[in-house]
Amino acid sequence: MAIDGGGTKTIATISTFRGQVIALAETGKSNPTSMSLEQFTQTITELINELKRQQPYDFHQITKCHAGLSGVTENNNEEITHTLLTSLLPEGCQLSLSNDGLNALYAGTLGQSGIVQISGTGAITLSIDSSGRVERTAGWGYIFDDEGSGYDIGIRTLKAVFKAFDKRGPETSLTPAVLNYFQLQSIPQIIEIVYGKGHPRDTISPLSKIAIDCAKRGDAVANTILDQVCHVFYQSIDACYKKNPFSDTRVKVVLAGGVFNELTLFIEKLASIDKNNSNQYDFMGAYSLPVGGAALAALKLPNNEAKIFIDQYHASIKEFLTN
Repeated sequence: MAIDGGGTKTIATISTFRGQVIALAETGKSNPTSMSLEQFTQTITELINELKRQQPYDFHQITKCHAGLSGVTENNNEEITHTLLTSLLPEGCQLSLSNDGLNALYAGTLGQSGIVQISGTGAITLSIDSSGRVERTAGWGYIFDDEGSGYDIGIRTLKAVFKAFDKRGPETSLTPAVLNYFQLQSIPQIIEIVYGKGHPRDTISPLSKIAIDCAKRGDAVANTILDQVCHVFYQSIDACYKKNPFSDTRVKVVLAGGVFNELTLFIEKLASIDKNNSNQYDFMGAYSLPVGGAALAALKLPNNEAKIFIDQYHASIKEFLTN
């Protein structure tokens, strides 16, 4: 069994040792730091019970489980989560826990050490060395930090639009793109949308897609925003490396999260920055969803076997998600 849980959604699977996914369940967030114990217990219980409902016989044959959950390593959450999952899993099942960042890393490095830069609504950088030691940088929340997140890119986009409107900054194709996204006629109307009923973070974060689209079409302002963000990423990655140095001359850096859907664009920008600095990072995407990394964390396969497993896992989970 593999479980990947964050602040938005949680996905869990049962798979064979060859990577064939035979059960899949999804639910909402499962971050024990932002939920009551009762809510967290109910969410995890319903998730496991759904897998059990789909495969009642195979559920009792599960021998390994890894759960990578946001917030699980903070406070006393690891002990609480371990006790809860132990009560729900078959007797004798080997259980391991981690932050969900490990899932995203292993989905790219196939269970090997490295650094993962996660950027979705929020952003955080994690490094895991060969001994399993975890270090982190950034990710202190949208009020204080989360530079490079979808929210941060959205804020930078709105700043550029307002500055262009005021003639404090250059004209940009971000302006019509943002107006079209919100279905508005004028820039001042954006204020009412941003400060409306919904949480500003939920309203602003999707604008990161607009910035990326405009950058791809050659908009100079949008490209400047992404260049600034990539320097932020690189700074955080480099800081994480220094906190947890690796013996390898080159270090794998996995880019994970919705901001990196246009993976090639970000890899090119980050590789260019690295070329002018340490020239020691290999930037890459993931082979599968992070839940696949959780499966690899449970199995601890050698690299060649891990690649065979994740290829089958990725292919079969796509069938589940499209049916």
